[in-house]
Amino acid sequence: MIFLFLKLGRALSILIVCALLIGASTLALREFSLKNHSIEQIFGESVTFHATVISDPAWSKPSVRGAQFHSPSMTFLARAQEIQSTSQKWKIRAPIRVMSRGSVSLIPGDEFEGEGKILKSKERKVLALVILNSAPVKIESAGKLMQVTTGIRHRFSALSQSIEGDSGALIPGLVLGDTSRESPQFISEMRRVGLTHLTAVSGENFAIIAATMLWLSQWIFRKRRVRIIVTALVLIGFIFLVRPSPSVLRASVMTAVLLMAKARGSESEPLASLGFAIGTLVLLDPFQALDAGFALSVAATAGILLLSPKISIILQSRGLPKAVADFLAIPISATALCTPVIVAISGQISLVSIPANLLVTLVVAPITIGGFIAALLPPQLDQIAHLLLVLINPCAEWIVWVAHQGAKFSVLSLPQNAFGLCLVILTLLSLLLRIWKVSVAILGIIGGLLLFASASWPGSHWSVVNCDVGQGDAMVINLGNHRAIVIDTGPDPELMRRCLQDLKINLIPLLVLTHFHADHVEGLSGILRTARVESAWVSNSQQPTGEYARTLTLLGAIPTSVVHQGQRVSFQTAVGSGEIQVMWPRDRIDSFDSLPGDGSAINNSSVALLITLGKLSLFTTGDIEPPAQAALLADINLPHVAIFKVPHHGSAYQDWDLVDALDPVLAIISVGADNSYGHPSPKTLSALQKRGIAVLRTDRDGALSIDQSLRIRVQTRAWWKISWG
Repeated sequence: MIFLFLKLGRALSILIVCALLIGASTLALREFSLKNHSIEQIFGESVTFHATVISDPAWSKPSVRGAQFHSPSMTFLARAQEIQSTSQKWKIRAPIRVMSRGSVSLIPGDEFEGEGKILKSKERKVLALVILNSAPVKIESAGKLMQVTTGIRHRFSALSQSIEGDSGALIPGLVLGDTSRESPQFISEMRRVGLTHLTAVSGENFAIIAATMLWLSQWIFRKRRVRIIVTALVLIGFIFLVRPSPSVLRASVMTAVLLMAKARGSESEPLASLGFAIGTLVLLDPFQALDAGFALSVAATAGILLLSPKISIILQSRGLPKAVADFLAIPISATALCTPVIVAISGQISLVSIPANLLVTLVVAPITIGGFIAALLPPQLDQIAHLLLVLINPCAEWIVWVAHQGAKFSVLSLPQNAFGLCLVILTLLSLLLRIWKVSVAILGIIGGLLLFASASWPGSHWSVVNCDVGQGDAMVINLGNHRAIVIDTGPDPELMRRCLQDLKINLIPLLVLTHFHADHVEGLSGILRTARVESAWVSNSQQPTGEYARTLTLLGAIPTSVVHQGQRVSFQTAVGSGEIQVMWPRDRIDSFDSLPGDGSAINNSSVALLITLGKLSLFTTGDIEPPAQAALLADINLPHVAIFKVPHHGSAYQDWDLVDALDPVLAIISVGADNSYGHPSPKTLSALQKRGIAVLRTDRDGALSIDQSLRIRVQTRAWWKISWG
């Protein structure tokens, strides 16, 4: 690193260090003022407040917290002017996050009063989180311009509903920044392929609109400065249409840099203007420096400034007219510099990222321009607007197809920490400055770590793997020939998909869902995207009803059976014969005393299994609690086993007579790091250790692999971890 700074030159190195110090200091001061406000003394209390809406209320994505599936809630940013508790009142001007369980009919610029509980927020850029107890009351409407643009957005959203699928969801996101219809799976695929910058409005869209207006206005206005002014006015309207959020404002500032460069001619210093714009934005809002979108906006603008003229010349030399070449050069140049930034942000390097961006580059402009025109058409011309959407839909479908196909390829995943960031920065700098020895050394380090990781995990003779899926359960039993039995799916589809992909599993003869709590079933879609499931076993309890209905819908036509004590199935594996016996639940739903937690009745209906696999034996338990554990032990004479999957993520509620009867050698605790439940319980860990049982836990060891001889391999969450898959 020191060598690279010397290579840059002393003056430039000093300038970079000073800029970093100023930016860090500004950010630290702003964050200190938010996190050390006296209002923190009333966190957890009910308050009334007066605020102005900053961002459009939008439905959040569904999430899993603990065992519970949380439906979407409506959330938005607001600027609080007054907050009052039962004992004190604050006159402030600070951003807050507002959340509502019901729909909120407010738009940016509306002033409102609300009542709710104030909580500490995990967002660094807001003072607090307020969860509304009732609908907010609007006391003053937003300005006329904001009302008009809101009407346009709503009408465009309604029009786009007629375009189904991911392409129909992409169009309003790419045109107006409305990402409400984009599914988590689609966003994940776009991120994996390096196309995430196309899921919403970015600096590239502003540049396309500006280039289109400059080209069209040349037929009306002779003077360049007049054309620049007209284009600037159109862009101001576009800002209100897509909403003046921080991301949009920074994109507009970057576009203003391009317009100034265009107005002053080729002899100006556009990079100096870009530097001034970056510095001004960071000083006004230091949190911009932490936003991935800010880096993408800067990269896109720099790419257009530096590369667009050269790319245009190359395209013209291939026979394209100058106007067409200039137009196409904008998205191509923006993509060229955005790609390495996307790699640095996501920590993923896809071999298809650059080809994918090149393949979709030419269709971004038609979607942006066609969609913008459709949005501006009056209601009387809705049929023409719909026709425009139909015409640009093939372009959107092309982007979706590229994302779907590209997501099938493996990616190189770098650790998302200081080590991974340094690898990316050093690689880019060494390539930029042509320090080839450093580049080769970095590639050697990445290759060596990748080879070491792939050779050590999961081992060529693995029999059982407990996936690292956070606060949830997911176990894989190896049947050989890329086949496996899977027990539970964890809460996260992407983590489940990665686990099966690492294990190279593509066929699941039997999927067991021990019960329908979200931390055991919400990862199901990740399995269905990765492997073919031939049959499924489920619990006799249909609670919680929401998770039960979603799970059965996803399983669709897959043969699904409710299982009970006494059922068994035999199978053949690469290490010999195997058998699964259902040890719990009984053929009826038993009633036990409830314990604290997320639902004892549901936990106690969990499917518990005794599995033999060659010489290996294990006992899996789902989340059964002591009453059900004791009843199981009373019903069946249990054999000793090698592996015991500790119930309920190692909670304090265990029946130690069951553990003593099983007399395991090894205990597995599937648990998420820093979970709010305090799992695993120190009491449980102590009791296991006193019995001489070796304990493995996914929050510390990562995913766990065990072979027939009980040899253990762990996929440790090491700071240096690099993976391919």
